Amino acid sequence: MNYKIGKSSKANPDAAVTEATSQLKKPQLLLFFSEVDDFTAYAREIKTRFPDAISMGATTFAAFCKDGAYKDSLLVIGFEDGIVCEAGLLKDADKYPLKYVEQVEKAAARFNKPQNTICLEFSSALISCEELVLSTLNAVLSKKKIPVFGGSSGDRGRAEKTIIALNGQVYQDACVFVMIENLGGKIRLYRENIYKPTRHYFKSTKVDVRKRIVYEYDHKPAASVMAAALGVKVSELPKYLDSYPLGRIIGNEMFIVANNQVVNGSGMEYHARIYNNSQMVLLEPDDYQTVLQKTLDKARQECSRPSLTLMVNCLARSILFESNGELNQFATTVGNALGNYVGFAGYGEQLNEQHFNQTMVLAVFE
Repeated sequence: MNYKIGKSSKANPDAAVTEATSQLKKPQLLLFFSEVDDFTAYAREIKTRFPDAISMGATTFAAFCKDGAYKDSLLVIGFEDGIVCEAGLLKDADKYPLKYVEQVEKAAARFNKPQNTICLEFSSALISCEELVLSTLNAVLSKKKIPVFGGSSGDRGRAEKTIIALNGQVYQDACVFVMIENLGGKIRLYRENIYKPTRHYFKSTKVDVRKRIVYEYDHKPAASVMAAALGVKVSELPKYLDSYPLGRIIGNEMFIVANNQVVNGSGMEYHARIYNNSQMVLLEPDDYQTVLQKTLDKARQECSRPSLTLMVNCLARSILFESNGELNQFATTVGNALGNYVGFAGYGEQLNEQHFNQTMVLAVFE
C-alpha cells in the first residue's frame, strides 16, 4: 500500500493544504480532519487540487497520527495505490437516509472480498442520525458481509457545530462513506472500552427511542435509579454523568452509551439509542492505560505487520486524556505499537450495526 500522511498548522488554508499534501502525486483517495473553522476551505481546496480523487473528511476535536495529537491543524492521508475505493452520500440523515440506499448499492457492487474490505463512514453529529444511517448501510452491506466502521464528526467539545465533506461539498445533515478494499491483505477491526461494569444492573421499561430518552428503569424514574446507584441526589447527577456512562448489553457484548442530561428531573437523555427492555449496567472508569496496552498488544499479535491503521477515538475520551495531560502520549503510544495511523475524535463511534460512545475503534490494514 502506497500512501502519504501530511499535516499542517499554518493559519492560511491554502498554505495548510499545500504543506499537508506536498508529498502527494496522484492519489485515489484522500481523508482529512481538522477543526471546524477552516474545514470548508480545506474541503474545497483539496478537491480543486485533486479533482480526480475521492476526498472525504470530518471535523474533529483533535487529529491523531504516530507523531502525536494535533488541534487547530489539518491532517491528510492520501492513498496512491494498494486499494480499490468507491464513495457515496446519504443525505437527510436524521430523517430518511434510506431514500438514498441506491448510493450504497452502487458503491458496494464491485466489492466481493469482505475480509479485505470496510465501509468507512463519517456521520453528522448532534442530530441523532447514527442509528438511521447504520440501518441504511447495513441493509445492503450485511448481505455482502462488508463491515461498517466509522464515527460521528466532532468539534472543540462544546456541541455547537460539526461538518463532514465529500468531494469538496460540505454537509451538516448527512453521512459520507467510502468502501475501501485493501489489496495487500485483511482489515481487522477492534473496539476498546475503558469503563468497566459496576454491580448496578437495570432494565429500561419506558423509553422514547427516537429522542434517546429513558423515562423509567425497572418501572422507576430513570434519574432516581441512576442517583441511587451512584449514592447521590438527583440534583447532583450532572457532575457525575461524564464519568459514569451506561453499558447496553447485547448477548455477550456491551456497548457504551454516554449520558447527555437529566430531563425534567426524572428522565435521562443519552447520546445513543436505548430500546425498551434493554439490559443496562452502570459503568465506572477502568485503568485506561492498562486497557490500551492490552488492545494494542492484541492487534499487534493478530496483525504482526500492519501497513496502516484508521482510528476513531471518542471526543469524551480525548477530553479525559487531555485533562490528565496525556492526550499526546496516547497518540504516540498507538503509533509506537501499530506504526502509521490516522484518526479523529467525534461524538460517537460506529461498528457494524451498533452506534455507541466513549469508545475507541480501530481498523488495522495488513
